[in-house]
Amino acid sequence: MKIGEVVSASVLKGIDVKLSLENPEETNVGFPVIIEGEYYDFYCIIEDVYLPENNIIERLADSKVGKSIIPMTSPGIHEGYSGRMFYAKATLQSIQLIDKKTERLIDPETIPPYFSKVRKATQKDVEKIYAATPTSMHIGTLRGVPDFTIPIDLEKLTEMPFGLFGRTGVGKSILNKILCNCILTRDIASLFIFDMHTEYGLFSRTDNTPGLKFFYPDKVELFTLDPTSNKEAKPFIIDPMAIQPGDLIVAFQDLTNRMIDAIYEIDQEKHGMDLITAIENATTDAFPRIAASTLRGLQGRTQRLHRFAFVRPLPSGTKDTFDQLVEYIRHGKSIVMDYGTFGTDSMAYLFVGNLISRRLYNLYSEDQNLPRLVLQVEEAHKFLDPRVASHTIMDRLAREMRKFNLVLMLIDQRPSRIDEEVRSQLANRLILSLKEPRDISDALAGVPNATVWAKIIGAIPLRTVLIQGDAIRVPTLIEIMEYSPTSMKELIDQYVTEEESGRLTEQDIDKMVGEAKDLFGSSK
Repeated sequence: MKIGEVVSASVLKGIDVKLSLENPEETNVGFPVIIEGEYYDFYCIIEDVYLPENNIIERLADSKVGKSIIPMTSPGIHEGYSGRMFYAKATLQSIQLIDKKTERLIDPETIPPYFSKVRKATQKDVEKIYAATPTSMHIGTLRGVPDFTIPIDLEKLTEMPFGLFGRTGVGKSILNKILCNCILTRDIASLFIFDMHTEYGLFSRTDNTPGLKFFYPDKVELFTLDPTSNKEAKPFIIDPMAIQPGDLIVAFQDLTNRMIDAIYEIDQEKHGMDLITAIENATTDAFPRIAASTLRGLQGRTQRLHRFAFVRPLPSGTKDTFDQLVEYIRHGKSIVMDYGTFGTDSMAYLFVGNLISRRLYNLYSEDQNLPRLVLQVEEAHKFLDPRVASHTIMDRLAREMRKFNLVLMLIDQRPSRIDEEVRSQLANRLILSLKEPRDISDALAGVPNATVWAKIIGAIPLRTVLIQGDAIRVPTLIEIMEYSPTSMKELIDQYVTEEESGRLTEQDIDKMVGEAKDLFGSSK
């Protein structure tokens, strides 16, 4: 369907189109369109839709006769030798050129002629842009072409650090659960998830949607910091001897530089004690370079750790629970670390997250034969704020560990607060709606045509994501699929082998949903 014609164009500034649509509400920002040039079809994204200034409209606006002279239902009836007097325009950004003879794809480097026809993209058009691979799956449909699913190459997605950004309430958790199920379906990698709000295990406590163990009970193992709230998960205990300075620095977040220096000094002179005990037993006589006020402040902060029941010495002869966890990873299992009632405690989340990530870093640095593991970190800015990033393990994970099969995934609503050097390491970005200008610009830093996408990101609706990077040929807006037991089973069954596809039946789903109702007391 023709929607307009080209009236001006620039490779750098975009392409202006006079719309033939009588109502501009028939098209939206982010929709894909095709400009039919002489040698190329220009695959474009609608960057903006607007009504150009019009002196007649301006004079008639707010008058008693304006709407009777120009009926808003049919503004196109007013025509003269120069065409319609009243019309809308759109600004397009060229994403790919399709050679009409060879169908070869080319990066935008030219413009279409005047009066080139502009039409909505069809499934046939977009099939030329997106090609499935043996390691791809879809997570939704192309915005503006609802019947066309977009393949995401999960192998390329998980080869290097990547990020998922979006403000609160726009669907980050749902999108992440879909991605996780896709990764498990394709056996691309194992996952390690720090589950703050008990969303990724069997069922989500917030909305009763199924977690990863619902679909893959044999591939996912659950650990918990709070066995009283999750009896199906294995308890995770942290021996105080495993605590190092960086774990405390990221956990407390309110240490002065002198306190940070004091932690390192005490750590070097702890004489066989664990770091917490060494700090609490320290005196200014033993450490004359540490001011009394600094030591008191530091000791006051370490008292906070005593409310964590999961921090306690292991009985003699007991196997470290981290070692138990590692055995599952060696066998290709994914891990969900459930925080239980500690999920609302930011200090607990940061403390445990850094400690486990550090130990995984050390493990993968020493043993390069371990399976690929995607380490998912929510509230990433709290680990990677420039003030603390150099003291934590996360910056080294982002820079170094892709070559050792440990890949960092950052999930955050405030990308502007993540250290710039770490953001620059992200090979793929999944960006949902953001509103703060700095968050938008930082989420898109390094992305081609970032100014174009910035306008679109600020305007897209909920459950719509921009994907950019190695996992997809061109930056693309995707409307995220529904997440439910039935929809995920249908998706999984498209990609698993015939032998595997029947392992989760409709009866299985009904039974497990019933268990969810019993567990959470919900009618959902």
